[in-house]
Amino acid sequence: MNLRKGALIVLSCAVVVAVAMGISSLHDAPRFEVEISGVDPEEMGVEEWLEDFEHLYCFVEDNYPYLGLKERIHCYSWLDLRGEFEERIRAARDNEGFLRVVMEAVTALQNRHTRVLDPDTVIEYRARFESSHPMDAVFCDEVAEAAEYWREAYASVYEEWYLKRFEVRIVYDRGGYILTDYYGWPLTSMGARVTAVNGVPIDEAVRSCYDSDYLDWDFVREKAYLWRIAPHHFGGDAVFTVVDSLGRKENLTLHESSGSTGFSPLYPRSDVVFERFEEAGAAYMYVGTFQPSALELHLGEIRDFLVEVEDYDYLIIDIRGNTGGAFQPWVDAIVRPLIREETLHEYYLAYKTGEYVRWFHEGWLEERTPVPKDVFEQLPPEALGDDYEIYNFSQTYAPSGEVDFDGEIMLLTDFMVYSAAEGFTNFCKQAGFAKIYGTASGGDGFFVWPIYFALPNSKLVVTMTSSMSLDCAGRANEEARTLPDVYHEGPFMDLNELIDLVLDEVSGGA
Repeated sequence: MNLRKGALIVLSCAVVVAVAMGISSLHDAPRFEVEISGVDPEEMGVEEWLEDFEHLYCFVEDNYPYLGLKERIHCYSWLDLRGEFEERIRAARDNEGFLRVVMEAVTALQNRHTRVLDPDTVIEYRARFESSHPMDAVFCDEVAEAAEYWREAYASVYEEWYLKRFEVRIVYDRGGYILTDYYGWPLTSMGARVTAVNGVPIDEAVRSCYDSDYLDWDFVREKAYLWRIAPHHFGGDAVFTVVDSLGRKENLTLHESSGSTGFSPLYPRSDVVFERFEEAGAAYMYVGTFQPSALELHLGEIRDFLVEVEDYDYLIIDIRGNTGGAFQPWVDAIVRPLIREETLHEYYLAYKTGEYVRWFHEGWLEERTPVPKDVFEQLPPEALGDDYEIYNFSQTYAPSGEVDFDGEIMLLTDFMVYSAAEGFTNFCKQAGFAKIYGTASGGDGFFVWPIYFALPNSKLVVTMTSSMSLDCAGRANEEARTLPDVYHEGPFMDLNELIDLVLDEVSGGA
């Protein structure tokens, strides 16, 4: 597999790797350097830590597509945080402390595709992509060997961030934070809400978590929020002020315990679920992932189900909780069997003009011509600048003729829908493939491949979204998302309420 889809240019990874890519005979590609130092990560100190952060800072400044967009949403400039992160690095006591600061800095970029790659994945990618350029240049032997060293430190930080929880959940629910058990059920019928933490109003406190978790956006109330609150946000001994519907106030210090805070167990356990609602003339299909390795196991089941219900009036496709995977699974499993004519999915990618991303994605860009920016109605302001170029990545899908369904399709979405699942949601909206119910989806729905960057001393690998996803009007998908045609917020993780709402609608309210 050659990810560049162009000339294979060997880039060896030695003590210091520096290869010029600007020779005119090689597609006039920009100059690029991969730099891996001879420093043993175990022997690093403050000087080596700061050098790595300098490389990270310059890499982000030149190649990350969402700096301006995130500044508009969250009201801070990541580039202006440089001094703060450098002070944290100077105060770090060991390599684990340095790793924590790097993870905080990357988290502050506020993109669900952007993170410090876990060491096990680094090692896996070394084997998987050893003959695939340019991945082999990043996942070289030195980087894979360093990953072995970072395993323990990464596991420690990961456990602190993702495997520590309070005895109850604190989750965002329709504008506020409520207490639930770990099955998703509210702990009180009195409508209790968390109003403050450590004496600070909860919404103000949450805004300070930009470097410890992803802050989502509530489009109805126009504010940032955390999906859930865990010990690493405000400390395991944080005091929460809780007020019930009668105005009774109580200050709670919750107990910390081990366990995941994720929501995936609250969604259906199977990747696909099928149901029939005969009285409503409606078929229901839940698809929890678009990961090729998972969904390909169910392609036959999905095809058979669609054939069996092709005489139904309605098809409900539920992708709530689906965080993506790839486009091809939903194109092959859902779109091509159900469309009756060739259908355009129009979308664009805005790339920064940084050398790294241009080198890393040369195979996708070398034969494309930038699209004039004046053809778009709603480009974000930063994309209008000279440091962005926009390319057309639209696709046309052809019907497979496997299913003769002529009814109406409904799509159910929520905040978890992301990446390739967001791409499917956008297609449904743009092409009129389905009527969308639920809440705003998660964003960042179109890009062909992330970029990966190894810090020279530590050899830690940062993976980052490669381009700004733009819809047919030029709106940044990460910012605008895909808004439903019928907006409905149900109680936290009450998955049945939205299904009942749709069934009631198609049944005429009977």
